Amino acid sequence: RTCARRTTRPAPVAATAERRVREPASCQDRRNATIAGLTAAALTLAPVHPADAAEFLPEIVASFNLATFTPQVFWFAMILAPRNPVVKTVMGSWLPVLIASGIHFYVDYVGFNQPGALEEAAKFGAVFDPTIAPWDWANGAVTGPLLGFQSMLENPNFVTEEWAHVLAWDLFVGRWMWLDAIERDVPFLWACLLTTNFTGPPGLLQYFVVCLLSGKGLPPAGASSFNSSSSSSGPSALPPMVPPAAGEPDAGALVTRLWDSCAVTGRLCWSAHDIVAACAENVEWEDLSHSSEPVVGRAAVFKHLAERQRRDEACGSRLVVERACDGRTAAGFTWHRSNDGGDVGLRGTTFVEVDGDGRVVYVREIAEPLFKPGGGTARLLRAVAKPPAAPPAPLGDARRQPTSASDLVAYLWLEVQGAADFRAEAARYFDKDIVYQDLNFDLPFVGLEHVASFLEEFDIPGLTFVPDRISDGEESCCFTWEVDLGVEGAARVKGVSFYECESTPGTIEQRGDDGVVSQVKGKEVRVTYVRDIPESTLKPPPLQALAAAIKPDLRTFKPLLREQQAVAESCSVNAMACRTSTGDMRPDDKKSRG
Repeated sequence: RTCARRTTRPAPVAATAERRVREPASCQDRRNATIAGLTAAALTLAPVHPADAAEFLPEIVASFNLATFTPQVFWFAMILAPRNPVVKTVMGSWLPVLIASGIHFYVDYVGFNQPGALEEAAKFGAVFDPTIAPWDWANGAVTGPLLGFQSMLENPNFVTEEWAHVLAWDLFVGRWMWLDAIERDVPFLWACLLTTNFTGPPGLLQYFVVCLLSGKGLPPAGASSFNSSSSSSGPSALPPMVPPAAGEPDAGALVTRLWDSCAVTGRLCWSAHDIVAACAENVEWEDLSHSSEPVVGRAAVFKHLAERQRRDEACGSRLVVERACDGRTAAGFTWHRSNDGGDVGLRGTTFVEVDGDGRVVYVREIAEPLFKPGGGTARLLRAVAKPPAAPPAPLGDARRQPTSASDLVAYLWLEVQGAADFRAEAARYFDKDIVYQDLNFDLPFVGLEHVASFLEEFDIPGLTFVPDRISDGEESCCFTWEVDLGVEGAARVKGVSFYECESTPGTIEQRGDDGVVSQVKGKEVRVTYVRDIPESTLKPPPLQALAAAIKPDLRTFKPLLREQQAVAESCSVNAMACRTSTGDMRPDDKKSRG
């Protein structure tokens, strides 16, 4: 791999005071100071006497310049316009790498045709000295290899060869990163490419870190997966849309058909093909655990889900639907990730809305944060929220009796919220054995008394939960919301909630048109289960990304407690006797329930 040099060696390159740039006298213009500093560094490293270039072989000088500047055209294209059609055409081919490799080959050809080339090549014997014992490699006492390589670097032809060698491989790795990032939509590609262009391998390590922290996972390692990444065709053709619903849309039935089949298959209980086939052309998919920006359109959603399905199938993960709600125009479900061992992993909630043809037009899904701030969230919100100018008024004659789960959600958060007696009115509709999961906390709140104290903690003046979309279920309800802190211009935190209710025949209050309240027979609706999940500020949450790299099947660092175990743990912590859907559970029941 070495090249001979001419017998006449160039004079040493040295910087002179005449070529240095004087530092600006003032620091007011930082931009000019930065440019001046970079210029000074460039001129300091530049040859002082351009005429000295004549001491080198002209072919080597030209090759060095070509090896240095030609790849920069491709680097700038990938950094500045990674998704430009022309850039995709050029960089998607082998042309850039072949050009860089061709320059390197030409340097080798010129060098090996010079007198003394074989003598120079023999110096590799000192670099790769087979007589050095392996245990002496790292003790710092054997300097032969380093001195041998240093001697070779005195040869300008060899320097050019090594430089072309390094830049060709850097471009090869940068192109591979570009291909993977375009295929899997990995963020911060420009930063990783810059680092790779400047320093090589650290840029690749940076790219791997970005892949993990962004929740994309490490790039595929196999040759077949690399070939698929290089293809622009994607995982498969976009599936055709299913025909419109024959009658009224049924979002609840659609959710059951598309997601709730794990009990039958025992494997991954959803298919990107089937879900996208049931989507409208203008579908909007919010995955608020990974990005604040929605994925819009069937093609983009298919690409997003197909990549997720590929990762889940590779690690043996499956999605277990815990609770699903009914609803005609909208529905939702709670879920957790699991594996072949049946462990409980990352938990979340998904809201699904359909159009008049029964096709999915909107989805919001959020997974729990692994860092649980607990009561710290309330303290932060209390410090930030702006209290209203006037004190809240009591509910008064606006009190009514909800008749379904969705009606109850609308009543509590659109009508009762903000009233002076909001907590007391809400407590009327919470079952005495309610299980309330706010996934900012490690354990659920169990029982009416425990939940009431939680609601009191989050009853913050100036803070309003603003429901956005509410499903129309009878027995359960899923809805999306935002948090309004009463501060103009402040960002609103988004979230999703799931309410499960029980309806029992009984005597309810009913207000007539004349305002008179009477007792009539009807359904008493009580909330028995709640799950709240707010979005994380950082997307994806760093702990989630790290857990996904360590345990991709569960995406948690260790299996989580099952719901019954978590309820029992909460009862133990709060010295309570609790009741769940599986029967009475007291603190000493935890071990037997495990």
